[in-house]
Amino acid sequence: MLLKQSEKLVVNTILIKEKVKHFQLADRYTELTIISDVRDRDLVEHELLARGRDHEEWRQKQLRGELEKIRIDKLFHSSFSGGGLFSRMKKFYKRSGSGNFTGTSAVVSGVAGIGKTTMVQKIVHDWATGKIYPHFHFVFIFKFRDLNSLNCRITLNRLIVEQYPYLRDVLEELWKHPETLLFIFDGLDEFRGSIDFADSRRDTEPQRRCTDPEFRCKLSDIVYSLIQKKLLPGCSVLVTSRPTALQLLAKAQVSIWAEILGFVGEERREYFHKFFEDQEVAAAVYSHVEENELLFTMCYNPSYCWILALSLGPFFTRKHCNKHQVPKTVTQLFSYYIYNILSHHSVKMESPRDLVLKIGEMAFTGVSHRNIVFNDEDLIKYNLQPSQFVSGFLMELVQRESSEHSVVYTFPHLTIQEFVAAIAQFLCPNTGNLLKHLNKAHREEDGRFEIFLRFVAGLSSPRAAQPLEGFLGSFVHQTTCAVIDWLEKNIKTQIRDTDTVTGKRKLLNTLHYLFESQNQALAQLTLGSVHTLTFGDSSPGKALRLTPIDCVVVSQAIGLCDTIKHLDLRSCYIQDEGVQCLVPALHKCQKLQ
Repeated sequence: MLLKQSEKLVVNTILIKEKVKHFQLADRYTELTIISDVRDRDLVEHELLARGRDHEEWRQKQLRGELEKIRIDKLFHSSFSGGGLFSRMKKFYKRSGSGNFTGTSAVVSGVAGIGKTTMVQKIVHDWATGKIYPHFHFVFIFKFRDLNSLNCRITLNRLIVEQYPYLRDVLEELWKHPETLLFIFDGLDEFRGSIDFADSRRDTEPQRRCTDPEFRCKLSDIVYSLIQKKLLPGCSVLVTSRPTALQLLAKAQVSIWAEILGFVGEERREYFHKFFEDQEVAAAVYSHVEENELLFTMCYNPSYCWILALSLGPFFTRKHCNKHQVPKTVTQLFSYYIYNILSHHSVKMESPRDLVLKIGEMAFTGVSHRNIVFNDEDLIKYNLQPSQFVSGFLMELVQRESSEHSVVYTFPHLTIQEFVAAIAQFLCPNTGNLLKHLNKAHREEDGRFEIFLRFVAGLSSPRAAQPLEGFLGSFVHQTTCAVIDWLEKNIKTQIRDTDTVTGKRKLLNTLHYLFESQNQALAQLTLGSVHTLTFGDSSPGKALRLTPIDCVVVSQAIGLCDTIKHLDLRSCYIQDEGVQCLVPALHKCQKLQ
């Protein structure tokens, strides 16, 4: 059964005639870079930005051999598990008196869309075909998003039988050899339950001590007990999660920590050539992406590659395409992504604008509360009918997954959710409401609204709005003016407030908003007379670390200033790639630190 479930890779195409393509996983899978590393698990900014900022540094470390690269066939392999991090953890458990160390608990983290679920599918497929892990006789895979509906107390036996009914009569025999079992729990960040590994009461309260497969308890207690070796000691457990949920596992008995870096080097090119059947189109799309620093840096993430391929492909397949219209900013890119869905699926929609407003409001609430998984109750709350997600526009915009326990809905990528949220706010007729949301979002310092705000700023650009207006109606001029005024006010404020890291971060963010808006008049008005730009400091703790994308944005900002008397980039950790992005504008700086 697992072989049948895992052998096909489904790729959405947005087209009506061919909504999805089915590929053999082995033919389509592009190897990801996975590193063994225990790193900071507290992110105070948008996780994609944080990981993008550090991605090039990790890649260089990996190339220098400073980071241990793991292949999926080695994650639970004795040659890997016997040394390095695993060996150190083993010694720790012996010192701490945790008893015999049997089985392996591994955590693989990665940002949204980096390929965690596809990696799990590849592990299951390769195990089912006998290529890897012959010492595992049974593999049980669960998605946290499907388990959210299990509010009642349940036994491990029942959990297994509900998903694998053909094992009903052999469970008792299976539990006798836990060392031959692998449990996979995919998407911890999507779990609405609470798993607190620092809560010692789990080990003392009888109703929470789950040590027997027939003991009835909360699902969170089952997961906790499997990882902590209280239940079926000797079994192995793999948990995947976005970085934002890793703090839940900080006190867990995890043997291996790993992170998916995504694509590096030629793996990016390989993805596009596998995506397009026409290799000339593949080469043309990849060439455009490679020439655009902003888009190219996004390509470490497979989901971004997918969005780029879907959005840019039509520009290079039409015979009379105007290449000058090819998206160059992230807002323009996502605008064409939604445009392509509307082009193929808006015929039967009575009011695309109303529908986008409703789904966008739900998306915005999700962004506000860090929620990426929705259910039927969420839909009904925003006057959306679950039946609308069976076909057409909404099915292409939001993925519907059903299991025996529940039906859940997710956007294909967190950033798509953020873009739809931005559209809804921009379409809202009440500009006062929009400005209230913008001010509140800009005050947040945890990064959840950074991309959302970039999109709102970007939608004030006629070039980004134009593809959508044919389906959603004109964007209200008053709203566009309100966003531009809000941008002007914030840029002028932030330029004067760079004494703290927070101030520098907000200045950089506002420059990103300005970049997405592509508003030359506004840029000249706000930056023309600026004499000092400060992102650095003599103390590294008070300086910003700038990515190549940041440097592209800073370079454009400098180019719009008449003269910069002082540019402070001390301790900004600018790599060679970042310097190259800055070079075109540095001649305008009288003093450069």
